[in-house]
Amino acid sequence: MNVNIAICDDEYITAEYYYGQIEQLFKNADVACQIDLFTDSGKLLAALYGEKRWDVYFLDIDMPLINGLELGKKIREVDPGSYLIYISIHRECVYDSLKAKPFRFIPKDEFQSRIGSCISDLLSDCRSETESDYVTFENRTAIYRYRITDILYVQSIDKYISLFLKEEGQTESIRYKMSDMEKLLLPHGFIRIHKSYLVNYRCIKSIQPTCVILDDKRQLPVSRYRLEEIKTEFRRLTL
Repeated sequence: MNVNIAICDDEYITAEYYYGQIEQLFKNADVACQIDLFTDSGKLLAALYGEKRWDVYFLDIDMPLINGLELGKKIREVDPGSYLIYISIHRECVYDSLKAKPFRFIPKDEFQSRIGSCISDLLSDCRSETESDYVTFENRTAIYRYRITDILYVQSIDKYISLFLKEEGQTESIRYKMSDMEKLLLPHGFIRIHKSYLVNYRCIKSIQPTCVILDDKRQLPVSRYRLEEIKTEFRRLTL
């Protein structure tokens, strides 16, 4: 397991302290981690809109430009499956923070006493994945296994399908029938929006008359004959 972490606090000394403590806890748990520090919430948001993603975000609340509460909401819009942890002196904001569905809210003056159990619980949650979180399929030459939430959408091109993945725009091209891929992915929350596209409903931001817009602002074509069916299926999966 390798965990990518973003820490955002406008006080560099504080952010560095968090870095050291968190890195040591992951090391003690024998889990590799990569940590990026931000003292500017705007730069973190710009990186997100540039399709950079982290598994865990540690955020201060009281920051200039974009406060942690607003930043948390924006993170949820583009990276809904990540872990969000607030570290703040503003205990009164704990209920407001729930709108971003944080994994934890840690008061700054209790960071040292609480961060250990927070990391332990986070790692336990990460390890609780089961095979139902993955999809496995094979063709004549190979077997493939992907985490369902890592697949943004699938596109059919001739006799191949391309899987567009979350990890920095990564794409996998595999010889496979679109009809077989549809049977495999529909039970996992994928929607056929066009004869050439299957989309993970978790990544859909809006459905327009001529396209589907993803969280990362990509636009995929919609078959007008399927439009009402697509909306109905999206409602079923989200409501």
